[in-house]
Amino acid sequence: MAENLYRALWSWLVCVLVTVAVSYMTKPKTKAELKGLVYGATIIPHDGAAALWQKPIFWAIVVGTVFFILNFIFW
Repeated sequence: MAENLYRALWSWLVCVLVTVAVSYMTKPKTKAELKGLVYGATIIPHDGAAALWQKPIFWAIVVGTVFFILNFIFW
């Protein structure tokens, strides 16, 4: 089992070194090329929700609260 652990460690180190080396040796893409591909270069459209209950974050909080209460009740 120790052999597998050492092999995983060395594989991770080599992967990180190769990733860093390739990142430093290539030119970065322009913002125009990254538009629509990455979060930081994409314009986020308005979700159109006017009321609080129409927003997804509201329902995420409601569901999380209900799960917490059910977990507390049935523990």
